[in-house]
Amino acid sequence: MIRRLKKWLRSSIYVAIRLLVLPRARISEKSLLLVRVDFIGDYVLFRNFIKALRCDPRYRGYHFTFLGNASYKDLFENLDAKFFDHALWLDPARFNQDFVYRFKTLWMITRRGFEVVISPVYSRNFWVVDHIVHLVRAREKIGSAGDLTNINKRRKKISDAYYTRLVPATQGVIFEFQRNREFFQGLLGKAMAVDRPRIDLAPSKAGFDLFEKYALLFIGGSSPAKKSRLANYIRIGRYLAEVHGLDVVFCGGPDDMADLVAAPIDQEARFINLVGLTTLWELASVMVKAHLLLSNDTMAPHLAAALGLDKIFVVDRGDLYGRCLPYPPEISRRVRLICHPEITRDPQAFRARANSYGYVNRLDINLISPEMVIERIDEALRERESTAARECRVA
Repeated sequence: MIRRLKKWLRSSIYVAIRLLVLPRARISEKSLLLVRVDFIGDYVLFRNFIKALRCDPRYRGYHFTFLGNASYKDLFENLDAKFFDHALWLDPARFNQDFVYRFKTLWMITRRGFEVVISPVYSRNFWVVDHIVHLVRAREKIGSAGDLTNINKRRKKISDAYYTRLVPATQGVIFEFQRNREFFQGLLGKAMAVDRPRIDLAPSKAGFDLFEKYALLFIGGSSPAKKSRLANYIRIGRYLAEVHGLDVVFCGGPDDMADLVAAPIDQEARFINLVGLTTLWELASVMVKAHLLLSNDTMAPHLAAALGLDKIFVVDRGDLYGRCLPYPPEISRRVRLICHPEITRDPQAFRARANSYGYVNRLDINLISPEMVIERIDEALRERESTAARECRVA
Protein backbone atom coordinates (compact mmCIF):
# COMPACT_ATOMS: atom_id res chain seq x y z
CA MET A 1 0.00 0.00 0.00
CA ILE A 2 2.75 2.43 0.98
CA ARG A 3 4.73 1.54 -2.14
CA ARG A 4 1.71 2.20 -4.38
CA LEU A 5 1.11 5.52 -2.61
CA LYS A 6 4.72 6.56 -3.21
CA LYS A 7 4.47 5.67 -6.90
CA TRP A 8 1.23 7.65 -7.21
CA LEU A 9 2.77 10.65 -5.46
CA ARG A 10 5.85 10.54 -7.69
CA SER A 11 3.70 10.31 -10.82
CA SER A 12 1.63 13.27 -9.61
CA ILE A 13 4.78 15.36 -9.16
CA TYR A 14 5.94 14.36 -12.66
CA VAL A 15 2.61 15.58 -14.06
CA ALA A 16 2.92 18.86 -12.14
CA ILE A 17 6.42 19.39 -13.51
CA ARG A 18 5.14 18.71 -17.01
CA LEU A 19 2.56 21.45 -16.59
CA LEU A 20 5.26 23.91 -15.50
CA VAL A 21 7.42 23.21 -18.53
CA LEU A 22 6.30 25.33 -21.45
CA PRO A 23 7.84 24.05 -24.70
CA ARG A 24 8.64 26.60 -27.36
CA ALA A 25 6.07 26.90 -30.10
CA ARG A 26 8.69 27.84 -32.68
CA ILE A 27 10.18 24.90 -34.59
CA SER A 28 13.65 25.24 -36.10
CA GLU A 29 13.56 24.30 -39.76
CA LYS A 30 15.64 21.31 -40.90
CA SER A 31 16.49 20.24 -37.35
CA LEU A 32 16.56 16.74 -35.88
CA LEU A 33 16.77 15.47 -32.30
CA LEU A 34 18.00 11.90 -31.75
CA VAL A 35 17.13 10.56 -28.28
CA ARG A 36 19.10 7.70 -26.70
CA VAL A 37 19.28 7.94 -22.91
CA ASP A 38 19.69 4.29 -21.90
CA PHE A 39 22.92 2.63 -20.74
CA ILE A 40 26.50 2.45 -22.03
CA GLY A 41 26.13 -1.04 -23.48
CA ASP A 42 22.96 0.05 -25.30
CA TYR A 43 24.87 2.95 -26.83
CA VAL A 44 27.66 0.63 -28.04
CA LEU A 45 25.09 -1.66 -29.71
CA PHE A 46 23.37 1.32 -31.35
CA ARG A 47 26.04 3.82 -32.37
CA ASN A 48 27.13 2.23 -35.67
CA PHE A 49 23.79 3.24 -37.23
CA ILE A 50 24.26 6.96 -36.53
CA LYS A 51 26.29 7.50 -39.71
CA ALA A 52 23.54 6.00 -41.89
CA LEU A 53 21.01 8.41 -40.37
CA ARG A 54 23.30 11.42 -40.75
CA CYS A 55 24.10 10.58 -44.37
CA ASP A 56 20.57 9.75 -45.49
CA PRO A 57 19.48 12.11 -48.33
CA ARG A 58 16.21 13.06 -46.62
CA TYR A 59 18.14 14.58 -43.69
CA ARG A 60 20.88 16.26 -45.71
CA GLY A 61 21.51 19.76 -44.44
CA TYR A 62 19.72 19.16 -41.13
CA HIS A 63 21.05 20.46 -37.83
CA PHE A 64 21.53 17.31 -35.71
CA THR A 65 21.16 17.35 -31.91
CA PHE A 66 21.86 14.32 -29.72
CA LEU A 67 20.24 13.70 -26.34
CA GLY A 68 22.19 11.02 -24.51
CA ASN A 69 22.98 9.46 -21.15
CA ALA A 70 25.77 11.40 -19.41
CA SER A 71 27.42 8.10 -18.39
CA TYR A 72 28.83 7.59 -21.91
CA LYS A 73 29.55 11.24 -22.78
CA ASP A 74 33.31 10.64 -22.87
CA LEU A 75 32.96 7.77 -25.35
CA PHE A 76 30.52 9.73 -27.51
CA GLU A 77 32.81 12.75 -27.71
CA ASN A 78 35.68 10.61 -28.97
CA LEU A 79 33.62 8.51 -31.42
CA ASP A 80 30.44 10.18 -32.61
CA ALA A 81 30.43 13.90 -31.80
CA LYS A 82 31.52 14.52 -35.41
CA PHE A 83 28.04 13.47 -36.61
CA PHE A 84 26.21 16.09 -34.50
CA ASP A 85 26.02 19.84 -34.30
CA HIS A 86 24.99 19.86 -30.67
CA ALA A 87 24.64 17.42 -27.74
CA LEU A 88 22.52 17.44 -24.58
CA TRP A 89 23.07 15.14 -21.59
CA LEU A 90 20.83 13.56 -19.01
CA ASP A 91 21.35 11.44 -15.89
CA PRO A 92 18.29 9.09 -15.94
CA ALA A 93 18.59 8.02 -12.29
CA ARG A 94 18.75 11.62 -11.11
CA PHE A 95 16.02 12.57 -13.60
CA ASN A 96 13.69 10.13 -11.80
CA GLN A 97 14.66 11.06 -8.24
CA ASP A 98 15.58 14.75 -8.18
CA PHE A 99 12.51 16.84 -9.07
CA VAL A 100 14.43 20.11 -9.41
CA TYR A 101 16.91 18.45 -11.77
CA ARG A 102 14.00 16.97 -13.72
CA PHE A 103 12.39 20.37 -14.18
CA LYS A 104 15.65 22.05 -15.21
CA THR A 105 16.51 19.25 -17.65
CA LEU A 106 13.09 19.28 -19.31
CA TRP A 107 13.25 23.08 -19.51
CA MET A 108 16.64 22.85 -21.24
CA ILE A 109 15.52 20.18 -23.71
CA THR A 110 12.28 21.94 -24.66
CA ARG A 111 13.79 25.39 -25.25
CA ARG A 112 13.97 24.53 -28.92
CA GLY A 113 11.52 22.90 -31.31
CA PHE A 114 12.62 20.37 -33.92
CA GLU A 115 11.33 19.37 -37.28
CA VAL A 116 11.99 15.69 -36.47
CA VAL A 117 12.46 13.79 -33.19
CA ILE A 118 13.68 10.16 -33.38
CA SER A 119 13.75 7.75 -30.45
CA PRO A 120 15.03 4.28 -31.51
CA VAL A 121 14.69 2.53 -28.12
CA TYR A 122 12.54 -0.62 -28.29
CA SER A 123 11.64 -0.99 -24.60
CA ARG A 124 10.32 2.50 -24.00
CA ASN A 125 10.02 4.07 -20.55
CA PHE A 126 6.86 6.13 -20.01
CA TRP A 127 8.30 8.68 -17.57
CA VAL A 128 11.67 9.15 -19.30
CA VAL A 129 11.86 8.56 -23.07
CA ASP A 130 8.16 8.91 -23.87
CA HIS A 131 7.77 11.85 -21.50
CA ILE A 132 10.58 13.75 -23.21
CA VAL A 133 9.25 13.01 -26.70
CA HIS A 134 5.80 14.17 -25.63
CA LEU A 135 7.04 17.54 -24.36
CA VAL A 136 9.40 18.46 -27.21
CA ARG A 137 7.80 20.46 -29.99
CA ALA A 138 8.22 18.70 -33.35
CA ARG A 139 6.36 18.21 -36.61
CA GLU A 140 7.33 14.55 -36.76
CA LYS A 141 8.00 12.22 -33.82
CA ILE A 142 9.29 8.76 -34.72
CA GLY A 143 9.68 5.87 -32.28
CA SER A 144 9.65 2.09 -32.10
CA ALA A 145 6.40 0.15 -31.86
CA GLY A 146 8.11 -1.33 -28.81
CA ASP A 147 7.07 -3.88 -26.21
CA LEU A 148 5.86 -4.06 -22.60
CA THR A 149 9.19 -4.64 -20.82
CA ASN A 150 9.31 -1.18 -19.19
CA ILE A 151 5.72 -0.03 -19.60
CA ASN A 152 2.23 -1.38 -18.98
CA LYS A 153 -0.49 -1.67 -21.65
CA ARG A 154 -2.46 1.36 -20.49
CA ARG A 155 0.52 3.71 -20.49
CA LYS A 156 1.84 2.31 -23.76
CA LYS A 157 -1.49 3.06 -25.41
CA ILE A 158 -1.28 6.62 -24.10
CA SER A 159 2.33 7.17 -25.16
CA ASP A 160 1.90 5.53 -28.57
CA ALA A 161 -0.20 8.60 -29.37
CA TYR A 162 2.77 10.87 -28.60
CA TYR A 163 4.40 9.71 -31.83
CA THR A 164 3.39 10.56 -35.38
CA ARG A 165 5.02 7.36 -36.61
CA LEU A 166 5.87 4.06 -34.92
CA VAL A 167 8.36 1.89 -36.79
CA PRO A 168 7.14 -1.74 -36.76
CA ALA A 169 9.15 -4.12 -34.60
CA THR A 170 9.31 -7.91 -34.62
CA GLN A 171 7.81 -9.18 -31.39
CA GLY A 172 9.81 -11.61 -29.29
CA VAL A 173 13.42 -11.83 -28.20
CA ILE A 174 15.99 -10.35 -30.58
CA PHE A 175 19.59 -9.40 -29.84
CA GLU A 176 19.75 -5.64 -29.26
CA PHE A 177 22.17 -4.88 -32.11
CA GLN A 178 19.81 -6.64 -34.53
CA ARG A 179 16.89 -4.77 -32.94
CA ASN A 180 18.61 -1.46 -33.68
CA ARG A 181 19.33 -2.53 -37.24
CA GLU A 182 15.66 -3.45 -37.68
CA PHE A 183 14.60 0.01 -36.48
CA PHE A 184 16.91 1.94 -38.79
CA GLN A 185 16.07 -0.26 -41.76
CA GLY A 186 12.39 0.42 -41.12
CA LEU A 187 13.01 4.13 -40.58
CA LEU A 188 15.17 4.69 -43.66
CA GLY A 189 13.53 2.08 -45.88
CA LYS A 190 16.75 0.35 -46.90
CA ALA A 191 19.02 -2.50 -45.82
CA MET A 192 21.87 -1.74 -43.44
CA ALA A 193 25.31 -3.08 -44.34
CA VAL A 194 26.50 -2.85 -40.71
CA ASP A 195 26.99 -6.46 -39.60
CA ARG A 196 28.30 -6.05 -36.05
CA PRO A 197 29.21 -3.39 -33.46
CA ARG A 198 32.58 -1.83 -34.37
CA ILE A 199 34.92 0.63 -32.70
CA ASP A 200 38.16 1.35 -34.53
CA LEU A 201 40.86 2.09 -32.00
CA ALA A 202 44.60 1.52 -32.30
CA PRO A 203 46.28 -0.16 -29.28
CA SER A 204 47.42 2.44 -26.78
CA LYS A 205 48.67 2.53 -23.20
CA ALA A 206 46.32 5.44 -22.40
CA GLY A 207 48.91 6.99 -20.10
CA PHE A 208 49.05 3.96 -17.76
CA ASP A 209 52.16 1.87 -17.12
CA LEU A 210 50.74 -1.51 -18.15
CA PHE A 211 52.19 -4.98 -18.50
CA GLU A 212 53.14 -6.39 -21.88
CA LYS A 213 50.67 -9.30 -21.67
CA TYR A 214 47.74 -8.97 -19.31
CA ALA A 215 44.23 -10.11 -18.53
CA LEU A 216 41.66 -7.39 -17.89
CA LEU A 217 39.19 -8.20 -15.10
CA PHE A 218 36.22 -5.82 -15.01
CA ILE A 219 34.50 -6.07 -11.62
CA GLY A 220 31.68 -3.55 -12.20
CA GLY A 221 27.98 -3.99 -12.83
CA SER A 222 24.83 -1.89 -13.06
CA SER A 223 23.47 -3.43 -9.83
CA PRO A 224 24.90 -5.45 -6.91
CA ALA A 225 22.93 -8.52 -8.05
CA LYS A 226 24.87 -8.56 -11.35
CA LYS A 227 28.30 -8.35 -9.70
CA SER A 228 30.28 -11.44 -8.76
CA ARG A 229 32.22 -11.22 -5.49
CA LEU A 230 35.54 -9.41 -5.79
CA ALA A 231 37.16 -12.32 -3.92
CA ASN A 232 36.17 -14.56 -6.85
CA TYR A 233 37.91 -12.26 -9.30
CA ILE A 234 41.03 -12.13 -7.16
CA ARG A 235 41.13 -15.93 -7.03
CA ILE A 236 40.77 -16.17 -10.82
CA GLY A 237 43.39 -13.44 -11.25
CA ARG A 238 45.90 -15.39 -9.18
CA TYR A 239 45.24 -18.49 -11.30
CA LEU A 240 45.75 -16.58 -14.56
CA ALA A 241 49.02 -15.20 -13.22
CA GLU A 242 50.38 -18.48 -11.84
CA VAL A 243 49.22 -20.92 -14.55
CA HIS A 244 49.01 -18.83 -17.71
CA GLY A 245 51.72 -16.27 -16.94
CA LEU A 246 49.33 -13.36 -17.38
CA ASP A 247 49.56 -10.20 -15.38
CA VAL A 248 46.20 -8.84 -14.24
CA VAL A 249 44.64 -5.40 -14.58
CA PHE A 250 41.49 -4.73 -12.55
CA CYS A 251 39.04 -2.12 -13.84
CA GLY A 252 35.60 -0.88 -12.83
CA GLY A 253 33.64 2.29 -12.24
CA PRO A 254 33.89 4.76 -9.34
CA ASP A 255 31.01 2.96 -7.58
CA ASP A 256 33.07 -0.24 -7.51
CA MET A 257 35.85 1.32 -5.44
CA ALA A 258 33.89 0.54 -2.25
CA ASP A 259 34.36 -3.18 -2.95
CA LEU A 260 38.11 -2.77 -2.47
CA VAL A 261 37.71 -2.10 1.25
CA ALA A 262 36.62 -5.70 1.91
CA ALA A 263 39.05 -7.33 -0.51
CA PRO A 264 41.90 -5.02 -1.57
CA ILE A 265 43.56 -5.94 -4.86
CA ASP A 266 46.43 -3.49 -5.05
CA GLN A 267 48.79 -5.51 -2.84
CA GLU A 268 49.24 -8.42 -5.24
CA ALA A 269 52.61 -8.49 -7.02
CA ARG A 270 51.16 -9.07 -10.50
CA PHE A 271 48.03 -6.97 -10.12
CA ILE A 272 47.40 -3.40 -11.28
CA ASN A 273 44.38 -1.66 -9.80
CA LEU A 274 42.67 0.82 -12.14
CA VAL A 275 39.21 0.53 -10.57
CA GLY A 276 37.53 3.92 -10.75
CA LEU A 277 40.64 5.50 -12.31
CA THR A 278 39.79 5.40 -16.02
CA THR A 279 37.40 7.29 -18.20
CA LEU A 280 35.42 5.19 -20.67
CA TRP A 281 37.79 6.20 -23.46
CA GLU A 282 40.82 5.27 -21.34
CA LEU A 283 39.16 1.95 -20.49
CA ALA A 284 38.78 1.25 -24.21
CA SER A 285 42.48 1.99 -24.70
CA VAL A 286 43.38 -0.43 -21.90
CA MET A 287 40.93 -3.03 -23.17
CA VAL A 288 42.01 -3.09 -26.81
CA LYS A 289 45.48 -4.33 -25.86
CA ALA A 290 44.37 -6.97 -23.33
CA HIS A 291 45.04 -10.68 -23.90
CA LEU A 292 41.57 -11.47 -22.53
CA LEU A 293 38.66 -9.85 -20.72
CA LEU A 294 36.68 -11.33 -17.83
CA SER A 295 33.63 -9.32 -16.83
CA ASN A 296 30.20 -9.37 -15.27
CA ASP A 297 27.18 -8.80 -17.50
CA THR A 298 27.65 -5.06 -18.00
CA MET A 299 28.85 -2.70 -20.72
CA ALA A 300 32.43 -4.06 -20.76
CA PRO A 301 31.79 -7.18 -22.95
CA HIS A 302 29.95 -5.03 -25.52
CA LEU A 303 32.80 -2.53 -25.61
CA ALA A 304 35.33 -5.36 -25.95
CA ALA A 305 33.36 -7.05 -28.74
CA ALA A 306 33.12 -3.76 -30.66
CA LEU A 307 36.87 -3.28 -30.25
CA GLY A 308 37.46 -6.77 -31.70
CA LEU A 309 39.02 -8.32 -28.58
CA ASP A 310 39.61 -12.00 -29.26
CA LYS A 311 38.81 -13.62 -25.89
CA ILE A 312 35.86 -12.25 -23.92
CA PHE A 313 34.41 -14.12 -20.93
CA VAL A 314 31.23 -13.04 -19.15
CA VAL A 315 29.89 -14.19 -15.78
CA ASP A 316 26.17 -14.07 -16.52
CA ARG A 317 23.06 -14.62 -14.39
CA GLY A 318 20.78 -14.08 -17.39
CA ASP A 319 19.20 -10.64 -17.15
CA LEU A 320 17.29 -10.08 -20.44
CA TYR A 321 18.84 -13.30 -21.69
CA GLY A 322 18.85 -13.31 -25.49
CA ARG A 323 18.60 -9.53 -25.83
CA CYS A 324 21.99 -8.50 -24.47
CA LEU A 325 23.73 -11.87 -24.16
CA PRO A 326 24.63 -14.32 -25.62
CA TYR A 327 25.90 -12.86 -28.88
CA PRO A 328 24.48 -14.51 -31.99
CA PRO A 329 27.31 -16.42 -33.74
CA GLU A 330 26.90 -14.37 -36.92
CA ILE A 331 27.80 -11.24 -34.94
CA SER A 332 30.56 -12.61 -32.71
CA ARG A 333 31.87 -15.98 -31.54
CA ARG A 334 34.39 -14.30 -29.26
CA VAL A 335 31.98 -13.56 -26.41
CA ARG A 336 31.80 -16.65 -24.19
CA LEU A 337 29.32 -16.95 -21.35
CA ILE A 338 29.81 -18.67 -18.03
CA CYS A 339 26.16 -18.98 -17.00
CA HIS A 340 24.24 -19.66 -13.82
CA PRO A 341 23.49 -23.44 -13.54
CA GLU A 342 19.76 -22.83 -13.99
CA ILE A 343 20.44 -21.30 -17.41
CA THR A 344 22.74 -24.07 -18.58
CA ARG A 345 20.11 -26.70 -17.71
CA ASP A 346 17.65 -25.34 -20.29
CA PRO A 347 18.73 -22.11 -22.07
CA GLN A 348 15.62 -21.84 -24.27
CA ALA A 349 13.17 -22.23 -21.39
CA PHE A 350 15.10 -19.67 -19.35
CA ARG A 351 15.18 -17.27 -22.30
CA ALA A 352 11.39 -17.36 -22.59
CA ARG A 353 10.96 -16.86 -18.84
CA ALA A 354 13.56 -14.09 -18.51
CA ASN A 355 11.85 -11.99 -21.18
CA SER A 356 8.28 -12.48 -19.99
CA TYR A 357 6.41 -9.48 -18.58
CA GLY A 358 6.92 -8.98 -14.85
CA TYR A 359 9.76 -11.51 -14.47
CA VAL A 360 12.19 -10.64 -11.68
CA ASN A 361 15.58 -12.35 -11.83
CA ARG A 362 16.57 -13.55 -8.36
CA LEU A 363 19.36 -15.92 -9.41
CA ASP A 364 22.49 -15.65 -7.28
CA ILE A 365 25.43 -14.80 -9.56
CA ASN A 366 27.85 -16.18 -6.97
CA LEU A 367 26.62 -19.70 -7.68
CA ILE A 368 28.86 -19.32 -10.73
CA SER A 369 32.02 -20.43 -8.94
CA PRO A 370 35.61 -19.38 -9.74
CA GLU A 371 36.25 -23.02 -10.72
CA MET A 372 33.53 -22.81 -13.38
CA VAL A 373 35.08 -19.65 -14.77
CA ILE A 374 38.60 -21.07 -14.74
CA GLU A 375 37.45 -24.21 -16.52
CA ARG A 376 35.83 -22.15 -19.30
CA ILE A 377 38.88 -19.92 -19.71
CA ASP A 378 41.24 -22.93 -19.78
CA GLU A 379 39.08 -24.62 -22.40
CA ALA A 380 39.12 -21.53 -24.65
CA LEU A 381 42.86 -20.92 -24.23
CA ARG A 382 43.68 -24.57 -25.02
CA GLU A 383 41.44 -24.35 -28.09
CA ARG A 384 43.28 -21.22 -29.23
CA GLU A 385 46.70 -22.80 -28.66
CA SER A 386 45.67 -25.92 -30.63
CA THR A 387 44.49 -23.76 -33.54
CA ALA A 388 47.75 -21.81 -33.53
CA ALA A 389 49.75 -25.05 -33.49
CA ARG A 390 47.80 -26.42 -36.48
CA GLU A 391 48.38 -23.22 -38.41
CA CYS A 392 52.11 -23.42 -37.68
CA ARG A 393 52.27 -27.03 -38.95
CA VAL A 394 50.48 -26.04 -42.17
CA ALA A 395 52.84 -23.12 -42.66
